[in-house]
Amino acid sequence: MNPKREELLKHLAASLKDAKEDGGAILLVGAGISVSAGIPPAQKLMKIAIENFPNYFTDEEQKLAQEDLSQLQYNDIMTKLSNVKRKELFKWFIEGNKEKGIKKAKLNFAHIAIAELLKQGYFSRILTVNFDPLVIHACYMVGMYPFPAIYDLGAMGKVNAELLHDPSIVYLNGQHVGFVQRNTTDQLEAHKETLSQIVRSTGCNKTWVVAGYSGENDPLMDALNELRPYNNWLYWLEYNEQVLQKESHQFLENDEECKTIYSCDADETFMEVAENLKCSLDFIERPHKELELYLSEINFNSLGKRGSTYQIKISEYIKILKSDQKQLSFLTIDIANILIDSFADLVEEDEKIIEICNLILKQFPDHEEALSWLAFSYHQLAYKYQTRQEYFELAFKIYEQIIQNYPQRIEDYKFYVETLFDKLRNVEEIREQKKLLDKIKTLIDKARTQHNFKDPHDELVDLNLKRIKLLNDLEPYQPQDS
Repeated sequence: MNPKREELLKHLAASLKDAKEDGGAILLVGAGISVSAGIPPAQKLMKIAIENFPNYFTDEEQKLAQEDLSQLQYNDIMTKLSNVKRKELFKWFIEGNKEKGIKKAKLNFAHIAIAELLKQGYFSRILTVNFDPLVIHACYMVGMYPFPAIYDLGAMGKVNAELLHDPSIVYLNGQHVGFVQRNTTDQLEAHKETLSQIVRSTGCNKTWVVAGYSGENDPLMDALNELRPYNNWLYWLEYNEQVLQKESHQFLENDEECKTIYSCDADETFMEVAENLKCSLDFIERPHKELELYLSEINFNSLGKRGSTYQIKISEYIKILKSDQKQLSFLTIDIANILIDSFADLVEEDEKIIEICNLILKQFPDHEEALSWLAFSYHQLAYKYQTRQEYFELAFKIYEQIIQNYPQRIEDYKFYVETLFDKLRNVEEIREQKKLLDKIKTLIDKARTQHNFKDPHDELVDLNLKRIKLLNDLEPYQPQDS
């Protein structure tokens, strides 16, 4: 935990609380908030563009795409592609592409928290340089109604920025489904006056928050620079340990009205801000709230008797969700999750963890985290008490249940493999040793086939090398007679 970061995030939350009373703050977001949702950052997008459309790029650019992407400029690379090709590229990630093995982007918690903050009035306007629709989708997901106004400035010429209606989402450079996506150097330069106009009309008396945005080679950064001083704070949420070391960014660290907060992962940071403001995610934590919105916003009389039937149904669903029995179940889930979160502090108290996990599993037999901790704790006990081999069998049984029901839990494959290696040390019979090594190979191979297995150079590689070495020790190389 970084005390300075925590202090600044609380300062930001206090500003947003005041901003809500004064019409809401301004949020500017860039590509960084969409990475965990499945939209690649600029550098990775350049590499993908060059690899998939190589005929449009020089040999030198193709070489740099493999060896040193830092020497390439995103805007210059995008200039080489037509509007049609650029739209195709973005569509792969926003909508998914089976042929290329690309999954459709999913909402991350950065977007969900941002949408909830917009819904509850802490933000009045979201300015985005992204082309993806994730902010819009998040507003739908959190039940924001009426919906915010959506503006696509990419295809617009002159803009009367004073007439923008809030709450709003403003696509500064266009949307992926729009007529124009401005991401080449010339397109952005031609768009500079529009960007400046939007920033100026928004004003320096509002609280500004900037997240997931590098500002590199972007005329929007010049507009932000020109708006100074920020009379009600500008908070720059920086993913790295320092901002871009360029003249255009110097004011972020020099101006007393600007507060730069480092090490800001988008998901963690916006959820932390929401928690500091006690801004709960009602669509998850209070599902009846969305149904209550339907009752207040739908004219059921417009469908006569059938409409009345729907109204009664929704009212009954709300009663069920708000009943004491359901509220007790929700509370039990919350308590279970709080207990699971506390296990990191009890890591040496395996018997206590096992006791708590078994209580949770009585209520929720398929609770993933409880199963994982239970198996891990049995492994710890087996390692601690070498004579109690039954702990190994209990761990194996639970790990089998986990990978059968939740095959995407890569960490549990690793823990299972490590448990098998520890078991191996207590087995003397060669045939049994080989069976365990075969099982380890099967688990490693299965883990590598999971869709969320990404890094081929991780712990599983080391575990597999360990397996191969042990197998070679059991079956030393025998040269064939010539």
